[in-house]
Amino acid sequence: MKRLWILVWMLAGLALASSPAYPENAFGVGYVYPTAAVANLNLVLPFAPLGMDTGLDLELRYPRPGMSATAKMLVLPSLAVGGQFMAVGLYTELRYAYDDPNHRFGGYLGGNFSWDLPPLGPVEGVLSGQLGLGYYPKGSLWSSLVGYGLGVRLYYDPVALELATNDRDLFRASLLYLW
Repeated sequence: MKRLWILVWMLAGLALASSPAYPENAFGVGYVYPTAAVANLNLVLPFAPLGMDTGLDLELRYPRPGMSATAKMLVLPSLAVGGQFMAVGLYTELRYAYDDPNHRFGGYLGGNFSWDLPPLGPVEGVLSGQLGLGYYPKGSLWSSLVGYGLGVRLYYDPVALELATNDRDLFRASLLYLW
């Protein structure tokens, strides 16, 4: 029964490495090298403080159990950089991992950005990055204080492919469904 619930949660998710600064309704699954499979869910929150879009990204990892929740707010939705649009936001992330015998909990607060790439025929793309400060035990003090992510998403409506790296994962590939 436990395995069935893990499978249900895993199929109800989306891979989060460096998701775009703007909130998107999406879910999907991915593979993280070298650890495991991930499943996440991205949701646009139903409120917009001061007219700013907000979102919530939830992630579940298996078979090495772990989870994270990231709340984000889009601050500058459309800056023009080199003829392409750029969006800037804020995020806060909480992480929990269960690696026997060490239980780890921590979080980060920082900024994120998205930069629209030129269209490649029917495929559109976005380059995203994030950088935050906080604490999540990862070995050395410096690596524990800084959280980062860099990724690219290629959209072919209604699906997207995400390739990314972040402070926990060397490589991440995810297939997303957006609605």
